[in-house]
Amino acid sequence: MILKTTMKWDVETDVVVIGSGGAALTTAILAHDQGAEVIILEKSDQIGGTTAFSGGIPWIPNNRYMKELGLEDSHEDAKKYITKLTHGSEPNPDLIDVFIENGAKMIDYLHEHTPVKFSVPKGYGDYYADLPGGVKEGRSLDPLPFPLNDLGDWSEKIRRNPIFPPLTLEEGGAVDPADIDFTLVASRMEKNITTMGRALAGSLFKAVLDRKIVTLTLTPGKELVMNEEGAVIGVRAEKEDGTNCFIGARKGVMIASGGFEWNKELVRSFLKGAITHPHTPAYNEGDGLIMAMEAGAALGNMSEAWWSPAFVDPTVEYEGRVYNQIDSQARTMANSIIVNQHGKRFVNEGSTYMDLPKSFYTYDQNTQSLPNQSNVYMIFDQQLKDRTLIVTMAPGEKAPDWIAQADSIRELAGQIGLDPDQLEATVERFNEHARNQEDPDFNRGSLHFEKFATGFQGPEAMLGPIEKGPFYALPIYPGSLGTNGGPRINENGQVMSLRGEAIPGLYAAGNAAMGILGGAYPGAGGTIGPALTFGYLAGKHVGNVASREISELEEVLQP
Repeated sequence: MILKTTMKWDVETDVVVIGSGGAALTTAILAHDQGAEVIILEKSDQIGGTTAFSGGIPWIPNNRYMKELGLEDSHEDAKKYITKLTHGSEPNPDLIDVFIENGAKMIDYLHEHTPVKFSVPKGYGDYYADLPGGVKEGRSLDPLPFPLNDLGDWSEKIRRNPIFPPLTLEEGGAVDPADIDFTLVASRMEKNITTMGRALAGSLFKAVLDRKIVTLTLTPGKELVMNEEGAVIGVRAEKEDGTNCFIGARKGVMIASGGFEWNKELVRSFLKGAITHPHTPAYNEGDGLIMAMEAGAALGNMSEAWWSPAFVDPTVEYEGRVYNQIDSQARTMANSIIVNQHGKRFVNEGSTYMDLPKSFYTYDQNTQSLPNQSNVYMIFDQQLKDRTLIVTMAPGEKAPDWIAQADSIRELAGQIGLDPDQLEATVERFNEHARNQEDPDFNRGSLHFEKFATGFQGPEAMLGPIEKGPFYALPIYPGSLGTNGGPRINENGQVMSLRGEAIPGLYAAGNAAMGILGGAYPGAGGTIGPALTFGYLAGKHVGNVASREISELEEVLQP
């Protein structure tokens, strides 16, 4: 953090936005539309951040697309559902109402003023739709396919997920590819038409380009500049050649630079346990969190993340690293279980990708250990392998060398270092009950999410014995779709100080801010929905605040 300086600004503008994901781009668009001049700073050489890397689905109650289909929803039902899931863990309960009220307005604004358009994916409901206030369709929205060529020279600068094909969620873009239309995939690839997170980021960035908003890549924000009154008036950024660039902000600075999941020290300091395999771009190192803390920000929701089990095919790389792949739906299906380092089951394997990893951090007071945090395996048999995609293993193909496989459970246990007697006993007990579609130990087959994930085919799709060799063991790691703790914010997206007052000129949204839903994840898009909404609110607010005099500064002081 820099307080007072004799240097002159290299550039002056009204609003500086740090980051280029959904929250950042929405802020930039709204601030511009209020009449503000905006500059976007992006750390990497690509646009879109975690949003472009994701499914791109915002979870927004009572939205226009639901109404067009005649799907019923209400503020009251949405709040009842959310508060049932948060259990009082939300940092500021008032912001739940703010989110519900303004999420639908944000969707209306983007629909009417930008190329961003959505549809309702058929049958894609809330993850706990059987709870009071839940709905079975409509709150999770699917970005429409977007032609990247509309971005001109920027067309190849929108970050892509190396696994997702150019299909919408409803078309199978993030699920088992058994019914994929490969002709459609080929056509879209030829025409450079994209979907899901890349489509959302691309269509938002088209709105940025249409407004001629300046975007600087390979230019990370490094420090905030504050005046004597404690107001944020600019940013020290770093150019590609390593030199400094001081950018003055007459109205304010938005921190929307993603979470801190790739910063091991911050993870160790704040989270309940390790995230060894993040699913996000490796640029999410907590830069915004550090800047906000230096400015005196109060923090919220710091022990939480968007948890997700991670799977690895060591032959798949992304940006020079082995790619940590997102949740495999195969783990919800029959003929499989998940066991810990002792060869014992410890979780309902069909629980949501947000809920399942929470069990990794369970403390065993008898052994003073975390038995589920390492050496966790998905154990399955040939029946499952023959009928579905498991990570990158397609049905009918020979199993790759990187996965442990054996003709017996006992031999498999020896390969992965588990107690053979215990693993055999675990599988035998599971099989005994699974043959009757029962699970007295973890009540598998009872959750709405696992029924949804298996296509509502009935209990036989979720419960079946592991009995046909060869048998396989796939490691599962603690992963994350991003962290969701950060500076506390108010209804305008303003960052709050330790004394409970808004820090003038400082805003935060997305994974760089506190998660307004606490530890809850109501459905697909539970991260992007609030991110876009508070980017919208912050953009409106910062775009309308009065410009400040930021040039008359005197001396350098770097505490």
